[in-house]
Amino acid sequence: MKNIKFSLFLLILLIFAAAIPISAQEFPLNYTDELGRDITINKEVERIITLAPGMTEVIYALGLEDKLVAVSSACDYPSEALQKEDVGRIDEPNIEKIVALEPDLVIAESVTPIESLERLTELGIKNIGFKPVSINDTINMIEEIAYLTSAEEAGTELSSKMKVNYQHLRALVKGKLKNNDRKRVFYEIWSDPLYTAGQGTFIDSLIQDAGGYNIGREAEGSWPTYSLESLIAADPEVYISSAHSAPDGLTLEDLRGRELFREISAFKNNRLYLVDQNLVNRPSPRIIEGYKQFIQAIFPDLKEEIN
Repeated sequence: MKNIKFSLFLLILLIFAAAIPISAQEFPLNYTDELGRDITINKEVERIITLAPGMTEVIYALGLEDKLVAVSSACDYPSEALQKEDVGRIDEPNIEKIVALEPDLVIAESVTPIESLERLTELGIKNIGFKPVSINDTINMIEEIAYLTSAEEAGTELSSKMKVNYQHLRALVKGKLKNNDRKRVFYEIWSDPLYTAGQGTFIDSLIQDAGGYNIGREAEGSWPTYSLESLIAADPEVYISSAHSAPDGLTLEDLRGRELFREISAFKNNRLYLVDQNLVNRPSPRIIEGYKQFIQAIFPDLKEEIN
């Protein structure tokens, strides 16, 4: 019954959002990006380059793939993105190639060095950078990209749906936290040496939103290493990793077989989980699905209600 009511609410909201008139966009558009840089767009953007996987996913979700002329080598979703021109690594884009493609707008994330973006600006290439660290940030980013690319109607529809799903999931989590009893969670980014996500990172925000306590926030830095001794002392109750955390891939069987970890509560109680790294690490429309995976790891009994 709860799922039926939620579906009806979502349908009503989307119908209402679709009924809101979208006024014709007026240029120029003046914008300050999250890296503190000002940009002015004088006409509708027709040629786009994205340097981060999440940005590429947003462009496809907004139906702007025909305007997407190139992507970085990290952009692999949807599969059609692999057919786009490759302009180098996310952290080392090929400036000369980008300039040669004559984009109207380059969209980047904070992983791309600010020096690369400033060089593009010097060469007359308009570019913007985003630094989302939460689901709310991601939704806002989608709305802003839609605004800058004259896709406001598609952006409104997409962000409205994400907001409703997000609030529904947050309400389910809140219902499980009546006594604020948060499970201690460890997220493994890399296995050897052991890396995790610290305070202020996207993963930290997701764990918090999903009702857990990220023990990685007790270490120094955004991406700290963790010794086995520190991990045993922290004693996480839930241990989350991904298939990408080991050179040859990681399976649940591999994780369960770690003899040195056997005294940790999560290993004693078989609270070990693998999530899709591309869903939980990328600020994209699919972040809601990544959020669900964290909720399910922390509150397995919510599986039916979140899907």
